[in-house]
Amino acid sequence: MIFDFARYRKTPITAAKALTEMGVQLVAITDGPLSPLATLTPNWCALKIPAVGPFDSAVPPVIAAELLVARIAFELGDAARERIDRLESLWQRIETFLEYMPRHERFGHSGDRATENW
Repeated sequence: MIFDFARYRKTPITAAKALTEMGVQLVAITDGPLSPLATLTPNWCALKIPAVGPFDSAVPPVIAAELLVARIAFELGDAARERIDRLESLWQRIETFLEYMPRHERFGHSGDRATENW
């Protein structure tokens, strides 16, 4: 699954091209049939992205991603959980994420502004 919208970015398009050349079936979420992503896969969905003040809203693509992932995970069942577990193992092995440390341990105080001495 790959996302990109008007003012198309090079990285998603380049990645999508490379993946399709490798035979990966993509699902593209984009803004219409003229999108570079729509030309790379027959599996695409157009979303209208409303402007919210001076910028475009990220809400529609986030909702679409969550709904698609939830449905795919439901359809795949145990196979999806196994894939997710393999990815989690990979992320841990290559230290993708920072190790969580509660705020009070990071900053040496409770993190409760009401009790902090200013």
